Amino acid sequence: MHSGTEADPPFRSRPPAPLPLRGGVTGAPLAHVWAVAPGTYGDLPLPSAGERRRLAAFRRDEDRLLYVTARGLLRAALSRCVPDVAPAHWRFTTGPHGRPEAAGPRTVPRLRFSVAHAPGLVVCLVCPELDCGVDVEVLDRPVDPVRVARAMFHPWETARVLAAPPAERAAVFPRLWTLKEAYGKARGLGFLLPSDSYAFTLHATGAPRLARAADDDGGRWQFAQWSPGARHVVAVAVRRGDGPDVTVVRHSGPP
Repeated sequence: MHSGTEADPPFRSRPPAPLPLRGGVTGAPLAHVWAVAPGTYGDLPLPSAGERRRLAAFRRDEDRLLYVTARGLLRAALSRCVPDVAPAHWRFTTGPHGRPEAAGPRTVPRLRFSVAHAPGLVVCLVCPELDCGVDVEVLDRPVDPVRVARAMFHPWETARVLAAPPAERAAVFPRLWTLKEAYGKARGLGFLLPSDSYAFTLHATGAPRLARAADDDGGRWQFAQWSPGARHVVAVAVRRGDGPDVTVVRHSGPP
């Protein structure tokens, strides 16, 4: 890990105005997503004892770097939305199944978030009030897509992987995988939610859709997916309920 420099975005650097969390005309929620490279926050000390204990548990430098970047990005993203709170002052808790939430300071609206990382990229999603999840995956992940799909995916999804030409399966598989990860995070369950109990449909031009969900209404969810570069794919899940469509705002670089 390299030491922080004046070029690095430090915690003390705060934006002059908060990012909007709702559209100015419609009032619809805005979901902000940032993507940064590992090492963006250098060796900046982690503010909480819990974060420092977690960091000390990692044995590989690569994992330590991803963790520091993820925590730095999360704190900076929350403060980009609420500049009155310095990044180091955010406190966190976890739900019954381990989902992280902001414990304070209290904000109106309440900020919800999700963080994910893969080799080479860290992403963070922040939105007002709504259940949300984000995931990122590398497109060159060394797995057998057919074997994993047969073991973990809904039959519809497995059929989609099998139907893809062999040269395209390596791209179809992470699209489905990241959607399932983002949805599980948004529900606060992760893979406690049986991954074969629901299915996603992929579309060449439209947004992915949740189908065949045994205990959920896919119409109450909104999904987005894109590739921020040649190596990665990102998926976002937001439970909009009966409210208006959420606008996903993609930011290039740190908050």
